[in-house]
Amino acid sequence: MPIEHRARISGPDGAHPEFAAIRLIALLPAGWTANLLECSGRTAALTFTVPDDLTATTFETALDEVLSAPPLRGWTRD
Repeated sequence: MPIEHRARISGPDGAHPEFAAIRLIALLPAGWTANLLECSGRTAALTFTVPDDLTATTFETALDEVLSAPPLRGWTRD
C-alpha cells in the first residue's frame, strides 16, 4: 500500500509557489504522485504518494535532490 508524506516548500521573495509546485511535480521520480494542497505567499504545501518500501528519510533525501534541480533553484523543503 502506498505511503503519503506531506511537505511544504518555500522560495525566495517574489517567487510563485504555483509554478514551483508544477515544476516539482514534473521532476518527481517514477512511481511518485503529488497533490497540491495550498499555495500562500512564497510557500506551497503538497501531499506525495510514494511506494510503500520508501522510508521517510529516503523520501526527504529524494525530495531535496529534486529541489536542487536548476528549475527549482532557491526553493527548499521546510
